[in-house]
Amino acid sequence: MGEPLKSLSARARLGAALPAHYPGTPANFEDVSDESTLALSEVLSAISTEDAALVNQIRRFRGPWLLSRADDHDHKILTASKTFVADMKYARGALVGHNCKKLQGSKKCAVNDSCNKQLSAAFRSNEDVHVVLRNYDGDGNAFGNSLTVLVLRDASGTAVYRLGVIKTVVAPAEGEAEPKEPPKKKSKSKKPAAKKPSARKKR
Repeated sequence: MGEPLKSLSARARLGAALPAHYPGTPANFEDVSDESTLALSEVLSAISTEDAALVNQIRRFRGPWLLSRADDHDHKILTASKTFVADMKYARGALVGHNCKKLQGSKKCAVNDSCNKQLSAAFRSNEDVHVVLRNYDGDGNAFGNSLTVLVLRDASGTAVYRLGVIKTVVAPAEGEAEPKEPPKKKSKSKKPAAKKPSARKKR
């Protein structure tokens, strides 16, 4: 028996969900959005043969994916699939050319806060990562974004691009933002109660 998915790395987990018998992507496979500003052929020629094969295997599912440069700290989307643009339901030009942080909405969400910390740590160390975010499409509908981000490297092992692969799942609960500790109240020193004068006994 294989390893449980939870024990696998982000890359291995994604690969485990992809049928090994899927054929290579044909040259005329049109799945890239025309909003993309970077040709996918340029990406594939810059990365290792192994990573290029994985990208093409992922594309065969015609699912939502997006791509940015590994050295771009703003994570602007340069290339994306037609499915990503269609499924997110945002106006043309609202996502490609920008980062996808807007999918998280404006409301404070503890789940997303935790995921963002994991993403930031992985980006700093150029590692693959998997999180499940609470996102909103352009119509305001919440959905779960099971997001796997793979670092695509060139033949020498240098990180060149990041590929985000999305699977829509049930939206996680918003949770609550981490509460701030309330300021400690200064304890007032209690004055000792005044002794009542003892009543004199009548003779």
